[in-house]
Amino acid sequence: MTSALLLAGFCAAMTVLAVSRLLVSDEPTPYQGGIALLVFGITLLAGFWSASRLGWSTATGRLLLGAGGGGIAVVGAALLVRHWETATDGADDPTP
Repeated sequence: MTSALLLAGFCAAMTVLAVSRLLVSDEPTPYQGGIALLVFGITLLAGFWSASRLGWSTATGRLLLGAGGGGIAVVGAALLVRHWETATDGADDPTP
């Protein structure tokens, strides 16, 4: 088992945690959605790395994994940056 495959498995577990936390939340925020998208994008990129190293998929499949993972990760990162100030997770801001 390669390190790329271990990374893809770990990222998949983190994706499940991020999405379940998003679904369980009373009021999901765009920031939480950004985290879920970013982690899912990284999972796809780790899958792309695994597929490239082990030669699992066709060139088209690897291209779709890489492009899809990169695009989703960029959208997730953009949501994180855009909603950075609203990421309080229910805590009150001590500064007025």
